[in-house]
Amino acid sequence: MTAEERAKAIKPLLASLYPNSKTFLHYSKDYELLFATILSAQATDRSVNACTRVLFSEYPSLEDFAKAKEEDLLPLLRPVGLGKSKAHYLVSTAKILLEQYVGKVPTEREKLVELPGVGVKTSGVVLGELYDYPYFPVDTHVFRVSHRIGLVSQKAKTPEDTEKRLEKLYCGEPSLITLHRQFILLGRNYCLARSPHCDTCPLCPYCKEGSKNLLKKQK
Repeated sequence: MTAEERAKAIKPLLASLYPNSKTFLHYSKDYELLFATILSAQATDRSVNACTRVLFSEYPSLEDFAKAKEEDLLPLLRPVGLGKSKAHYLVSTAKILLEQYVGKVPTEREKLVELPGVGVKTSGVVLGELYDYPYFPVDTHVFRVSHRIGLVSQKAKTPEDTEKRLEKLYCGEPSLITLHRQFILLGRNYCLARSPHCDTCPLCPYCKEGSKNLLKKQK
């Protein structure tokens, strides 16, 4: 089975498993999603949502963040870790958004990745969630799932290479960000980093690693 055949076969299964997947981070304004995604580096979605619930209440506008002292943010950022770096990212980014983009999150990826704390994955998530741009952001779950299933060659050693391959495989699909979320959920629920649940995973018949794992158990 080719990667293209696998990609086509697993799509309806993912849609059946996770028909109503929505963004994992809570936000009500475009910059809030950007900030929440910045904060999600090396943190769980649950801890980020707990953090931003208080943070966005204490600093309800972009102007409030731009005027904030970084040290004052540290107690609020403790749940997500890397407080000093993330406080700097939020305050600096708030200032740039106000000074250069009239308080709006830029819609060009090239401009987004120039913001403090924003990389390729973060920019893809923000543009996909806000504007449904055809990006397939790759985090650790997406990287692991796509390689194990056999959608991506082992030569794709970076998230960026993996993203390009997934975008090519699913070119023309109406919502790559939805597939991105479904891959993450599969990684959390079935395709765990250690001890994956291959025996109960609906995608196992189309998965290279899953088929190998089941054969090993049968021996």
